[in-house]
Amino acid sequence: MNLRTSMITLAGLVLSLACGVAQATDIINQDNKAYKVKEQGEGKLSIQYWNIKPRGSQYGACNYSFCTFEIPGSKASATKNGKLFIRGGKFVKG
Repeated sequence: MNLRTSMITLAGLVLSLACGVAQATDIINQDNKAYKVKEQGEGKLSIQYWNIKPRGSQYGACNYSFCTFEIPGSKASATKNGKLFIRGGKFVKG
């Protein structure tokens, strides 16, 4: 393998790794209670629900620039690369 082929292979690998990293909001439930989380995409484009088990997580929520999330008694906004924790029945940004 010559230098040019090695460089092209390396560039392809870097590009494929960069494309494989999706940005989305992570929701981490630190409570011992399950929650049904309502997600609303920016500008009310979509509404989606996530069932998160006690001490469970939902990775990959919100594929828009920002979303709002709701559980009974708490509401929070996050960007698509944000992280939200549920602690004591409330959203806490991470």
